[in-house]
Amino acid sequence: MGVVKKNKTVVRKSPRQHQCKYCYKIFPFPNVLKKHYRVHTGERPYECDLCGNRFTHQNTLKNHKMCIHNCGREEDFTCGHCDKKFPIKERLIEHVRIHTGYYPHRCDKCLKSFTRASQLWQHARSHNKQYTLECAICHQLFACRSVLRGHMKRHMGQNDYVCEVCGKAFLRRDGLTKHLSSYHNNIRAFTCKICNKQFKGHMIQHLRTHRHEKPYECKSCDARFVQRSQLTVHERRHSGEKPYPCPVCKVSFAHSTAMKMHVRRHTGEKPFKCLVCTNTAFTQLPHLKKHMLTIHKTDKPYLCVKCNSYFKTKTQIITHEETCSPKQETKEFIPPGMALDRMRMLLAVLLIRISTTERLNALGFGKRLIDLVLCDSIENSGRSPFRGNGQSENDLLKKNIEILLDWTVPKMYMDRFKSERRTTEEILEELTS
Repeated sequence: MGVVKKNKTVVRKSPRQHQCKYCYKIFPFPNVLKKHYRVHTGERPYECDLCGNRFTHQNTLKNHKMCIHNCGREEDFTCGHCDKKFPIKERLIEHVRIHTGYYPHRCDKCLKSFTRASQLWQHARSHNKQYTLECAICHQLFACRSVLRGHMKRHMGQNDYVCEVCGKAFLRRDGLTKHLSSYHNNIRAFTCKICNKQFKGHMIQHLRTHRHEKPYECKSCDARFVQRSQLTVHERRHSGEKPYPCPVCKVSFAHSTAMKMHVRRHTGEKPFKCLVCTNTAFTQLPHLKKHMLTIHKTDKPYLCVKCNSYFKTKTQIITHEETCSPKQETKEFIPPGMALDRMRMLLAVLLIRISTTERLNALGFGKRLIDLVLCDSIENSGRSPFRGNGQSENDLLKKNIEILLDWTVPKMYMDRFKSERRTTEEILEELTS
């Protein structure tokens, strides 16, 4: 069909189609195809001159510099629902959809909806079986390079973002942000329109309970799950896969949480403390709950030390402590750095490498807190350990590790570490890697 003009038919040619040689997707222009190829090749031609991170698109680099380095940033855009701030208006628009429940990007194969086009694109690759990126440790396949990088960090226990208030570490920056707003500021920014319950996060997963949606199905036994992570863990029952080895003794586990609880056998860490008894603590929360029920005759394991009131959940006691009289004291400030549980785990790895089994058994390794094992080891060598002058557990352990390193690492290596201005945590990481 053409367009008639002055008795002449003008034929409009259809735009030339350019096809991707990897996934056969069609693009109208060659420059768009060129940018698309970076998805397959991993090419990142745009480098940030401030931090060295690289990006596939120039706009992505511009947004990075604006968000992370405040370059060209004039004002923040504030969410009217939860007061969260965003450096870019587009980010705010996408965020508000979480509150309104508006998910404009829908998969035409399973009708699942998303707030951002990039999320839909990643999801679509799961239908096309485009899992081309493989984890070198557990051989799990991924469609997105950034998801693979996050997955690798889980294997290594690498949590780069540390809360300055309580010292808890997170794999991703948004995890730390959510922790600060929900746990320390107790902000429940998400309200379910169906049951009016308020949540600090995981709103999408909650809505599935109302719709009775379980979109993730096991191919081996037809079990269905609300979240993909639940399916991933479940499938390991069929495959026997155990991708999380203990860094201390190399025993493997199917779930990272089970591995972390196992590591406490080596470090002696007992994070769940009974505030009624003296020096009574447990490695797992269910053990504390059982203790409270059998010894103190209550099914509420959380105690407010200000008014001696008991609470069943952590959320209840956090809400209570905000209004409890007298006013709750400010939580101890812990400077940024390695999380305490990770420092203890790496210390356990180091002690096993530099000590004999007989010596460690004599010091009570694996039977009591590793901080005390380290202090006694230092004392037996004729040196004086730090045992506490009102300092935090984090600071005390770090100082005693410094004594251990100066004592056990050859001087030529310690001199090199100091000339490179390595922190104690960095030296510990290198010696145990």
